[in-house]
Amino acid sequence: MPTGSAGCWRGAYSVAREILGDYLTAVGAQIRWRRARRPLLRELSDHITDQAADYRADGLEEEVALDRAVAEMGDPETVGRDLDRLHRPKNRWGLALAVLLLAFAGLYLQFMIYLVTGQGMMDIYVRQASWLPVSLVLLCALWFSDCTLLLHGHRAAQLIAGLFLGALLLTNPDFRFWGLYLILLLPLPYAALLCRFRNAGTAALLLFGLAAWVLPLPALLGSSATVYLITGGTMTLVLLAAAGLGWFSGKRWKSLLMSLVPTLFYWGVLVLFRMGGGYCFQRLAVFLHPELDPNGTGYFYLHLRQGTFAGLRDNVLSSTDLMLAFLAQWKGEWVFPLSAVLLALVTLLLLRRVWKLRSRTGKLLALSTLLPLLLQVGLYILYNLGYSLFAPLSLPFLSYGAGYLLLNCLLVGFLLSVFRMDALLRDGPARTLSSTLPDQLDFHLPLGKVSLSIHFRRTS
Repeated sequence: MPTGSAGCWRGAYSVAREILGDYLTAVGAQIRWRRARRPLLRELSDHITDQAADYRADGLEEEVALDRAVAEMGDPETVGRDLDRLHRPKNRWGLALAVLLLAFAGLYLQFMIYLVTGQGMMDIYVRQASWLPVSLVLLCALWFSDCTLLLHGHRAAQLIAGLFLGALLLTNPDFRFWGLYLILLLPLPYAALLCRFRNAGTAALLLFGLAAWVLPLPALLGSSATVYLITGGTMTLVLLAAAGLGWFSGKRWKSLLMSLVPTLFYWGVLVLFRMGGGYCFQRLAVFLHPELDPNGTGYFYLHLRQGTFAGLRDNVLSSTDLMLAFLAQWKGEWVFPLSAVLLALVTLLLLRRVWKLRSRTGKLLALSTLLPLLLQVGLYILYNLGYSLFAPLSLPFLSYGAGYLLLNCLLVGFLLSVFRMDALLRDGPARTLSSTLPDQLDFHLPLGKVSLSIHFRRTS
């Protein structure tokens, strides 16, 4: 290329980029949410550049092509105001306020329980109260963070590996609870990694289904079947939601069935080996019919189901695992139906809010943080009624446990972040076929009495 032509080309390119830069600057000045400004301008720039490339393919020069592409976008101030209106942070203050009220209500209920027992009340109560502001600060930090950072595949995979290995190392009885907290955080990076496999095939679906029950295995080593059940169940439900939303290739009903195959296979093998000794059968029989062992294992189930809390006074008053039973003894049996109705109502409202999220990515991330909270509440209610084989973890924000208070605040904080960043969440690009097109293709389409023939041949 002659020197003069190269200089003209560089000059035209510089002018073209200046045109685009001025336009983006004018648009960005109208977008008030700073976190949204950069990704929105990047998307707008990519769109304009692609349109300009089409014009250049038609023979227009660089400056003219880009100028026309910019002109087609319309007035920059109007475009900027429209983007600002559509992309604003959605802070769910109602959910945050509900968590705050529940946390303080939990302190009050714990105080009433410890006041009755009078044993070590102040030490336990002060410890819980001191962790409350720390947990709320972390909740707010996650709330106003950028949850989209987790959607990078390598970060999600690294977080999964870190949580798994950390939980595995902390299965020692002295640090067991810290390992269980890490396990309960696994569904979040699991959902983030799942979001990277849009339009994946059956193999990825089966691998994710198997990983849902393999990743929480350190919980079983830490002697907590409850954590294992909640974590594995959450990841399985997130996978089912992804299949139902059409995240994988193929028909949705087939994806739903295939996502259940690993779960059915895994639990079938687990039951086969665990039930072999007969102890599990015996425990299940006592759970179904506690009157068979009224002075042994069935004692606890029998009294809770019959509502005879007098025989369980020490158990009810010494542990917030039985807070609902304590309230039922204090205020009446209406506590249980009211708790069930409130759980159903809150579940419907939150799932409705999740369903209204714009992207499927946001829905999967929200479910990964919401389901552990809901499953904890459901299991807690069943345990207080005497109809649970598994011990509860906590009644979120109400029962005692500084670690679980911190964990549940982290889950709510990320859920609020997903709601807040909803306008910026995007579904990842669909995966393309790895195979290339053949050099020649022939199509014959019947159209009534005639047919349409299309001949394709690669030219370069």
